[in-house]
Amino acid sequence: MQVYRCDELAYVTPPGRTLSEKLEEMGLDANDLAARMGYTPKAVNDILQGNCRITPEVAFSLEVITEIPASFWLRRQIAYDEYLAREYVKASLDNQPLWRKSFPEELDVRGWVRRGKIEGDDKSGLSLLKFFAVASPQAWDGYYKDAKLKVAFRISLAEVKDPYATSAWIRRGEILADLDPMEKQEQIPVRKRLKVALPEIIAFAAANKTLPKHEKRITYWTPEAEVVDDCMTGLQELCRKIGIRVLFVQNFKCAPIHGMYRWYKDVPLIQLHDRFKDRATMWFTFFHELAHVLYHGKKGICLQNIEITHNHPEKEDEANCFAQKCMVDAGFEM
Repeated sequence: MQVYRCDELAYVTPPGRTLSEKLEEMGLDANDLAARMGYTPKAVNDILQGNCRITPEVAFSLEVITEIPASFWLRRQIAYDEYLAREYVKASLDNQPLWRKSFPEELDVRGWVRRGKIEGDDKSGLSLLKFFAVASPQAWDGYYKDAKLKVAFRISLAEVKDPYATSAWIRRGEILADLDPMEKQEQIPVRKRLKVALPEIIAFAAANKTLPKHEKRITYWTPEAEVVDDCMTGLQELCRKIGIRVLFVQNFKCAPIHGMYRWYKDVPLIQLHDRFKDRATMWFTFFHELAHVLYHGKKGICLQNIEITHNHPEKEDEANCFAQKCMVDAGFEM
């Protein structure tokens, strides 16, 4: 007797087609199978045509009659269900081409998203859904544009000039953070450690006020190769000891964000872009975001150098004052 293995069969066909082939091999027809299963001929025909799913009960009956394990029929049904769901999502994305085209082309150039090159996604946009870890464009809208970004203090990217590029920058930071997990932090201990370490951070800024002569601008990554600024890596290591994550993430011309503060998976995150023209701008942005860690708790998400209405502008003013003081203490001219 032929041995049937699920992985040898085409997943795009319903399991009923395989059952039809087995019945032909056994010399049975649909009426014979219906009688042996105790089902009506119509019910069996629905199974053979793929109009009815194979349930565990049906799979066990088929095992008894065909001597093919119930697990085989169930795997075939799951594989076919997955294929139908995938095709449904692709079709829905095909009906929303503007959503796919709204994201910056740099996503492909940088290798963040390889639209049309991964797992047969073609131009469907499935790779974009995987990048953002959302099930549909509607879910993306709800999460990023309808103020459901996962923080207690909700923020809507619908207010920014380019929510698509902004969301990609935020999401890239999440992905990089997930690649290098940190222990969960408590707000009060982090603040205490930060207060103690602040003079060391300011001294580090004072020692790294200008770019090396051979560098035209601060950079952490280029399309040609990775170029690591020692100042950046040193700052990351210094803050990690405190329990603060610092990330440098390329932004986009259409969304020139300088920095962001938020708590991500119970770790305070300062996310900066990596193309500052000078160290002074970088340090001011960093100290601005550091103030949010020190004073403004876990419920907020703050984006700097981008047109967005902050619910608490006084917190932005407080962060600016803190940054200015740190800059003066570090010897920068303000």
